[in-house]
Amino acid sequence: MIITKVPFSVIIEWVCFIASILFIPTKLKHNYWRALIPYLGIVVAVETFSYLVGRVIAMNLNKHYLYNSFLLIWSTFHLWFFSKIIPLKNIKALCLAITVAIASCYVIEWVNFGFSFYLYRTDTFIGGIMVLLSVIYFVALFKQEEYHDLLKDASFWFVTGCLIFYGTTTSINAFFEELIKIRVKGQVSLRYIIINIFNLIMYSCWIKSFLCLRNKRIYTQA
Repeated sequence: MIITKVPFSVIIEWVCFIASILFIPTKLKHNYWRALIPYLGIVVAVETFSYLVGRVIAMNLNKHYLYNSFLLIWSTFHLWFFSKIIPLKNIKALCLAITVAIASCYVIEWVNFGFSFYLYRTDTFIGGIMVLLSVIYFVALFKQEEYHDLLKDASFWFVTGCLIFYGTTTSINAFFEELIKIRVKGQVSLRYIIINIFNLIMYSCWIKSFLCLRNKRIYTQA
């Protein structure tokens, strides 16, 4: 009975996590891809724990503490990963400056609203940063002179998923308080439905990137 009520977002996150274990090769030229496995492990742990505690054990538990803490892991991992895949000389310095900006936004919102209130302004800011970094990736990619088969490029699919998801959800989060009040058939919030749809798109793109890594590894060994 509990299983049938598991949120769709948790299911797709588990599928992506399992896919990362199955498809990301153990030996790669760029081993930072392997870091996606523990990161996704943290994602599914947080989401599954949130579901079990919030829906099964304690219905009225405030989960904002958990998600506010996860914001730091989410932003740090993505900034680090983008610094690895964006082909620009000064990308690490840029990501470091962005880290300082995110930390400042995080602390300011925490001080003003408290940790029991979801820091959605910081969430929105981070999402905007992810969109910016995705655009920078594509600009830098298209400026390169050598040929790239984008449909076989793992980084392309990873960034495409990020751009689609964060480009949409950042706009949604800007109207967080309004959208969360809108219910479909009086039960499910409109924001929740939209987030789930774009979660599916992003994680599907990530799984495609894992398959590209696996296929490239097989081709290299052949």
